[in-house]
Amino acid sequence: MKGVFDLYTARDTFLHRLDPRVKILAVLFLSLLGFIMTNLIPLFTLLCFIILLLYLTRSTFSKAYFALKFVLRLMVLITVLWPLFDQSGTPVLAALGPIKITEPAIWRGLTSAIRIGCLATVWYILMFTTTQRDLVRALVKMGLRYDFGLALAISLRFIPTFGFTIESIKDAQRARGLEFDKGSIIRRSKNYIAVLIPAVVYALRTAETLSLSLQSRAYGARKDRTYMREIRMRSSDLVSLVIVVLLFAIPAVAKFVFGAAI
Repeated sequence: MKGVFDLYTARDTFLHRLDPRVKILAVLFLSLLGFIMTNLIPLFTLLCFIILLLYLTRSTFSKAYFALKFVLRLMVLITVLWPLFDQSGTPVLAALGPIKITEPAIWRGLTSAIRIGCLATVWYILMFTTTQRDLVRALVKMGLRYDFGLALAISLRFIPTFGFTIESIKDAQRARGLEFDKGSIIRRSKNYIAVLIPAVVYALRTAETLSLSLQSRAYGARKDRTYMREIRMRSSDLVSLVIVVLLFAIPAVAKFVFGAAI
């Protein structure tokens, strides 16, 4: 369960050593680049570049497979369904009653699938190479209020714990003879009430315990904060940020200023 929500893999790579603020900005710029590109070849080039960066993260195969299998399925689904709903253009390659499959629709579907692949895949670079603590710390350094950052950090911390608790409750109910996979949909939905109620009680108790823990540590007594670990920009981080900005700015200027088809 933890691997589902925490995709970080500890490695000593250049991407891991980058300042998390640089990685956040890089992911945002690459996502915007995927939006402004409209042609198949530039988008495919961008997707290959993103996959290369994913390879350089040296993440474990299990985590990479878990992340990318959903992206690949979505891309295939878009490629297959797009020509069925977009019937504009010629030539018509196939026709079945009112449904027409046109060549331009196929290319538009493939282009849209690659764009979605870029937008979905690029965020895994950040998750594979940045711990949850550094991610929240970077967001706070970029202007996010500290209490919002703390809430985000606590949420990320307790999502896998809450998932383990739900699985434990389900195992306990199965031991009492409750079946979750048999019967009609209505019956199975009613059976999950036996999981929902203990899970809600556990969540309320956990929230109360966290509240008492924060109060006992005088949270909010002082507005200024101190941190055990600070993140600072290095020269390599600044160079990387400049490269990322140029990767975004050059195609953007070429399209919106000079009218280049990208």
